[in-house]
Amino acid sequence: MSDPLSPAGPPPHDVPELETVTAHDDVAGLGVPVALDELADTLNLERELLTALVWAPPERTAAVVIALAGDADRRGGRTAIPLSAALFYGPDHGTVFGWIVDSVDAGAPLDPAALAGHLTDPATRPALRNLLLEIASPNPHGPWPVPTDTRVPQLARAVVDGWHRRGYRALLERMATVLTEERSDDLAAHWAALSRHQQLAEARRSSVLAALCTALIPALCRTAVSLRLLRQRRR
Repeated sequence: MSDPLSPAGPPPHDVPELETVTAHDDVAGLGVPVALDELADTLNLERELLTALVWAPPERTAAVVIALAGDADRRGGRTAIPLSAALFYGPDHGTVFGWIVDSVDAGAPLDPAALAGHLTDPATRPALRNLLLEIASPNPHGPWPVPTDTRVPQLARAVVDGWHRRGYRALLERMATVLTEERSDDLAAHWAALSRHQQLAEARRSSVLAALCTALIPALCRTAVSLRLLRQRRR
């Protein structure tokens, strides 16, 4: 049986594949797929998740990373978000998350002490070094407190949802460009190609959220299911 989410064929013209924002350099051709009034909140949320992952118990960090990106044996499939998919809007945030994933693969999740090696690396850019300092030395009385490890799954879900929504903004912006540049006969094929990529993002988001729920917060999952059933009965 054919896979309904797999592209049936390329669109009539060479269009960059789009699942959500597939890479950070893709943003240059799309504009900023984040509402400007949400930009600061988006970056703060991502930094908060990275801080939580670095400071959480190793087993909690590993569980969240595997739920998000898959383990080393199932990376790039349909049940996790590829590292190339720009889960983090901030490029430096994506770089740090890549280090965390590598450390989980190696069996030693990145902790604050391990960040020192990246801080002292002469190749580390100043902006990235500042980010690492914020993650390694949060201030409980300042703007960068350490999130409790119980919040890690909720922070991870919020970051996934941000990635998911950026995908829809990017799809609409890409299609708006197609409308101005392509023939009417080609529009349906472009829309189908873009939609298939976003459907793949939908499938990955569902799998990731289920993994976060099942592995980390089963009680909350049961509560959410009960609330959904209650709402359905009231309709």
